[in-house]
Amino acid sequence: KAAAKPADDDDEEEEEEEEEEGEESEEEEEKPAAKAAAPGPELTFLEYTEAPKAKFKPTAPLESTVMSVKRAIGPQAPGEICHVALQTGGRLPYVEGQSIGVLPPGTDAKTNKPHQQRLYSIASSRYGDDGGGTSVSLCVRRAVYVDPETGAEDAAKKGVCSNYLCDAKPGAAVRITGAVGKGMLLPDDDGADIIMVATGTGVAPFHGFIQRLFVERTPAAAAFRGRAWLLFGGPTSDSILYPGLWAAAGQNKPGQFELTLAISREQNNAAGTRMYVQDRITERADELFERLAGGAHLYLCGLKGMQPGIEAALEAAAVARGLDFKAWLKALRKEKRYHVEVYQEIGRASCRE
Repeated sequence: KAAAKPADDDDEEEEEEEEEEGEESEEEEEKPAAKAAAPGPELTFLEYTEAPKAKFKPTAPLESTVMSVKRAIGPQAPGEICHVALQTGGRLPYVEGQSIGVLPPGTDAKTNKPHQQRLYSIASSRYGDDGGGTSVSLCVRRAVYVDPETGAEDAAKKGVCSNYLCDAKPGAAVRITGAVGKGMLLPDDDGADIIMVATGTGVAPFHGFIQRLFVERTPAAAAFRGRAWLLFGGPTSDSILYPGLWAAAGQNKPGQFELTLAISREQNNAAGTRMYVQDRITERADELFERLAGGAHLYLCGLKGMQPGIEAALEAAAVARGLDFKAWLKALRKEKRYHVEVYQEIGRASCRE
């Protein structure tokens, strides 16, 4: 539910990266007291008792308007990722962790029918990037296909929806549906830690989480006593998405936010090979398992290929601690503390395109 993976010269390395929970503490670790969020208007007009249900379907979508399309990664990062803001007029209610569908124009050449919707994780809080409550934002990777033999880009195989969104101009109409999804929502417990693991555009829902809990003046921000830990993986330093938001979170609530980076082409793991997010999990396994034993929630988001490597690292750490991994993971799922949102690749591009 984020953007597709670009098939550029670095694609094989990025694909490798994408492919590539402990003993209970005797005493419960003391949680930091909730601290005030950054100065700004108090936002209370979109506080729901439960996640909103979808108001718009593919047969009757909402026509939103493009507010802005901005490159979200540095100039030296491979590929292209855009932050796309859409004006909804406040007609599409949603909460952090939900997704919307985008209906690209035109017809599918294979079926001769209109293109089906592509789902994207929402990257903004329910109040939008500007706090007005009338917009929704997405994190979109432009999907292109480069022939591995010729090195030439094949326009016929490019991602239909991602290119449509990344090329969109302010004022353009975009048909959207939703919002949908309940599996990636924030915990009901204001004191619970949240551990977020993401690669690339999989960071989208966590952008909304941190915006709500650390930047906006919301009831959730005022009540939040837990700690938020983001483990983010990317190929280069320029590939780090939303660095300003992570810095603001740490400044607004010192001690309650931590960012751990795995930069595969610039950092090495203990074995001297490339550093991936699963390596960071192995390095910090003691702390991670301690937090999970204390009631933390674990979130994974990104390409489906990331899940096996991460779960292998969790399994190795669990076995080292004398735990039955399958039983341990089953218990986390039963307690609704293991949240996974991954999306499948089609050939060299994501199903979200």
